[in-house]
Amino acid sequence: LNWDARLTWVSRADVWLATLASVVLAVMMVFVFVVAILRYAINAPIHGGNELLEMASVDAVMFAVPYCTMQDAHVRIDLLESALGRIGRAFTDFLYRFLGIIVLWFLTKSYVARTIDAYEYEDITTMLDIRIWPFYALIVFGLGLYGVILAAQIVGSLFIKRTQS
Repeated sequence: LNWDARLTWVSRADVWLATLASVVLAVMMVFVFVVAILRYAINAPIHGGNELLEMASVDAVMFAVPYCTMQDAHVRIDLLESALGRIGRAFTDFLYRFLGIIVLWFLTKSYVARTIDAYEYEDITTMLDIRIWPFYALIVFGLGLYGVILAAQIVGSLFIKRTQS
């Protein structure tokens, strides 16, 4: 049984978000190229360009993290993997996911508070007067989806072990 197929909404969401992250990254690359040409060749910089890039960077990362997690594409340290064996690897995978969920809980809780504060106090960026709370909300969404995927991976790994035993 493929436990990933049971989470079709998460699988679909992470693929759409990864596609969106790719588009945002491509737009960022073109934007940086245009800004560099305008600044150094024509001496006409785009004011607030750095703010736009910062906001787009938040988008790209928060859109890509859930996909990387679902694809198990994060960087690992494989130095001790052969020495740990199957049980040791399963334990370290569980430990990393469990600790990840705890850290993500506190981060998400913190960013929910920041989002509410930024909305209530109408926080804006310095140069372009862009409201900040939607970007905080996007961070909350990305962190929350990341935590859901880690929890699903824990449940899935326990389910797979039971059915294979």
